[in-house]
Amino acid sequence: MPPTMADTVAEIESFLDTGIAAIKGLIPVIWVQSKTSPVQFLVGGIVALLSYLLLTISPPHDPSEPPLVKPRFPVIGHLFGLLNHQVNYFSELFKRYHLPIATLPIGNQKLYVIFDAPLQQAALKSKDMDAQSFMVDFIPRIFGVKQGTIDKLLGKDGVHPSIMGDMEQVFKAALSGDNLQKLASTTLATMADTLNDVDARKGTKIPNMFLWLQSLLSRSTSKALWGENHNPFKDHGVIDALWDFEHNMGPLVFGFLPSIIARRAYLARKKVQSALFPYFSARHYDTDPSTSYFIRARTRLLKRYDLPDDEMAKNEVAITLVSTTNVLSTLFWCIAEIWTRPDLLQQVRAEALLAVFGDSQKAFADEDMGTRTITIPAAGLDAKCPLLASCFRESIRLASQIVTARRVLKDTTLTDPVSGRSYLLKADTNVMMPAKVVHRNTAVWGADAEEFNPRRFMWEELGPKVERQRKAAFVPFGGGKHMCPGRHFAFTENLALMAALAIGFEIEGLNKSKLKMGDSKRGETAKPLPGLEGGQVVLKKREGWEGVKWEFSV
Repeated sequence: MPPTMADTVAEIESFLDTGIAAIKGLIPVIWVQSKTSPVQFLVGGIVALLSYLLLTISPPHDPSEPPLVKPRFPVIGHLFGLLNHQVNYFSELFKRYHLPIATLPIGNQKLYVIFDAPLQQAALKSKDMDAQSFMVDFIPRIFGVKQGTIDKLLGKDGVHPSIMGDMEQVFKAALSGDNLQKLASTTLATMADTLNDVDARKGTKIPNMFLWLQSLLSRSTSKALWGENHNPFKDHGVIDALWDFEHNMGPLVFGFLPSIIARRAYLARKKVQSALFPYFSARHYDTDPSTSYFIRARTRLLKRYDLPDDEMAKNEVAITLVSTTNVLSTLFWCIAEIWTRPDLLQQVRAEALLAVFGDSQKAFADEDMGTRTITIPAAGLDAKCPLLASCFRESIRLASQIVTARRVLKDTTLTDPVSGRSYLLKADTNVMMPAKVVHRNTAVWGADAEEFNPRRFMWEELGPKVERQRKAAFVPFGGGKHMCPGRHFAFTENLALMAALAIGFEIEGLNKSKLKMGDSKRGETAKPLPGLEGGQVVLKKREGWEGVKWEFSV
């Protein structure tokens, strides 16, 4: 979870503490002096207070640090900017100052913001910056996990070593070889069942394409992760609660009276945790053979840290959520962009036909396919369908508005690999790297950076120099050792699903005038605005393809 809001809260608390202390010290002086000339000394006291706030609350700034960007409203202007505009505030600052990196004073603290892609890459690779610090702040607030649990997992309790190294090995093993193949096969099999259930004559009426995809991804991914027999998300009410929690979790970062100020998220979270608890208490992760290697190995590792079942249920709410949240939005936008452009759809369809049928694809383009089974080979679609892959990456570029956060562990120097300029970053300072800024930078992506261009990632058409530049500025998955481990799995399953849709289906009624991307609030991928999800559609099998049974191979 991007830490922008929690950092904001911390800055508010720090500012208020300092301001209150200043006021307490000045009140006696103002009181005594006001007896002589109330107006004169009251004004003087106010001026003195403001001067104190301006001169002593602002943090010191070394000339070697990134350039200082002072707020338009003294002391707390950046704070209000973040509260009001959230992720978009970083974009506004970049448009205003065009700096590669900046120092933002907030109260008596400061924040480094990196706007430049090469500098972001350098920061993500730095060993002097830490991502774990934010886990300590966020996980207890967002998921309700006890602070003692986090201390155990991060090796801060004086007893246990940090879990992070072993957990990285779990991810590597789970997302490679036979384990990855099983995960992908189960996910795609559920998707194939959904496609095969489409009525051959009437099709499937879909009131809201975004919510339909949300359900499809949640069902297929949770079944692959948690197993078929005891999947806690088999109940669609639990899936709805998971997304209700995701949509309303914002106020939870305050960590204050969550059952009151974030009641909807609090109750939704409680429902999901209640569904997860019996899964762990009955040890289904060990006894159900359909459980994924990832859940089994991850749970066994967490159990080595003496986590009780109720803490397991709290901690693991995140698993299904992070496995689907960003994938959902990018898949939706890719489908929306392709299926509202008839010419582009025809090109993607021809490309997918060639990938599946090879040189004989022309013979299958328009004829009646009868009742045959068609298998979509998921592996290698990236190379075989470069236009489709480019469309998906372009959807990620526009929708991804992640803000990657780090904390500087010790005074360090960050050097721009392109310009060679170096910047001093002071210890214990937070660093923010907004993806939206680099993803919309016209110097990298061209004058149409704000628009969808289906061929923007067609590397063979662009040349190696542009390819290198754009790959460096494409940061939707974070970077360094904390880069999203499931990115390749998600990419593969989505290309396979869209290839099947392009070849054998029509999406009728998708209305471009009823599509509008909303702004990210917390750094998540951008969703469509309510009521602007494309309107009601009908998913229909293409003429001549009504009897086809769809399968996927991995």
